[in-house]
Amino acid sequence: MPVGEDDELRREQIEKLLREAYIYQMRNELLQAEQRCRQVLELDASNAEALELLGDIQERTGRLEEAVQSYRQARDLSPVDSPRYASAERKYAAAVLKQQGISASDLPPEPASPLMAIAASLVFPGLAQWLMNDRTKGGVLMGIWLILLLLMAFSPWGVQNIERGGWAFLSLAAVMASVYIVALVDAYQVSRRGGVRRKPKSGWEV
Repeated sequence: MPVGEDDELRREQIEKLLREAYIYQMRNELLQAEQRCRQVLELDASNAEALELLGDIQERTGRLEEAVQSYRQARDLSPVDSPRYASAERKYAAAVLKQQGISASDLPPEPASPLMAIAASLVFPGLAQWLMNDRTKGGVLMGIWLILLLLMAFSPWGVQNIERGGWAFLSLAAVMASVYIVALVDAYQVSRRGGVRRKPKSGWEV
């Protein structure tokens, strides 16, 4: 048989075994799933997908040390910029933490990003504060901004006032601009001081 045809048959066999492994895993038939993974690795010892799936099975069956090794191998065999590398790295980190008895609730909260704070404030003043769990300040700022928007749209001092000279409109616009800037600057400063989202990390981050 030509080499090219042999390689194609081998690739098809690997794909078939991987499909069966995933199906068995979904059915919680983990012994059969593991057998398929090991058959794949006999055909291709550097198959990162089979190694990652094997790690999943090992972790589910309580063999954490083996899972750590499988995830590490899957990560090391994958290109650094590939989704497979990122997935195996996250699982490897989570398994290492679990091996050390560290749960997600034991990890420090994730720092808020100044860039995300600015982006949220640009969308709606007070939103960044709300997302950073400063619910009181965020709620007040969003409430003020909503009231100002309604005044601008429907009150005699808003856009309707432009035809009458516009002084009330300009004053209202100045107040809105002030609130907008205050919310933006406050969100940036809070995030820079280490403001946090209190949702803990998943345990997969490194």
